[in-house]
Amino acid sequence: MGMSLGLPTPDDIRARIEGYGFDAQAAISLPNATFSLGGVNVGGVNTKGIRPYMMVTGTGIAQGTRVASILTPSDPGQSNGTIVLDTPTSGAGPATLTITYYSVKSDEWLINTRDNMVMPLVNRWTRQSFTQIKTYTEFYDGTGDVILILRKRPIVALLSISYTNVNTNLYYLTPTAVLTMADEGILKAKSNFNDSSYIPIFYRGQKNIQVIYQAGYASIPGDINEALCCMVAEQALASAGSKTGGGDLSGEGYSRSFGKSGKYTHERRRLAREGMALLKSYMTGGAG
Repeated sequence: MGMSLGLPTPDDIRARIEGYGFDAQAAISLPNATFSLGGVNVGGVNTKGIRPYMMVTGTGIAQGTRVASILTPSDPGQSNGTIVLDTPTSGAGPATLTITYYSVKSDEWLINTRDNMVMPLVNRWTRQSFTQIKTYTEFYDGTGDVILILRKRPIVALLSISYTNVNTNLYYLTPTAVLTMADEGILKAKSNFNDSSYIPIFYRGQKNIQVIYQAGYASIPGDINEALCCMVAEQALASAGSKTGGGDLSGEGYSRSFGKSGKYTHERRRLAREGMALLKSYMTGGAG
């Protein structure tokens, strides 16, 4: 599994679909914007068309600054609104600022698609948590075997194991007597930590074993980061391609067919296959 990273940025996603026009930009001018040194609020602007994650440049604005939110929307056509920056200002205004944004698919669209569509799908498909470590209380059918396979992985900490059909104070398994195979999500039990061999201690029954444990990732593994890039890029192409329809394009000495599904169909399929291939090693069995 890959090295740990954060969630992919819009720039990471755009890099997967370079050459498809998703880096086209437009600009909005904000004359006479007012702000103070070291602050984040910018007043006196017409907020029409301004969205979070758009890039802000101008005298007194730190490099790499973006719009964090719209604090006070302006009345239609009026320059009396307030925006909030994600970085404190490096100077003071009034000054003319420039809002630059991607005109085909905005950073906001890419981030919302990543967080609200693709990330939940990945978590559901893999039955894992890639953005935080969570505590789970789950019930399992005992198989009478040496091992018990948990639904979530990797296991970060085994907190407790007990039987639900008896007095748990008397039939409590000490976690130190259980070998935790973290990456595989497997528990392998001894009768106590001094035993040299493992025994079938997970007695047969229906939902007779309660396990409380922590599992997940504190940061995104590198191959999951790449899978998310592929899948969000595929959604961006799907959104743009759906507006074109299918059919053929031809001219003197040139012809191209976009098929029945619109433009970008083959690239979308390639990105989807690559994303699923990266997810494959993280797929787990059992109920979600």
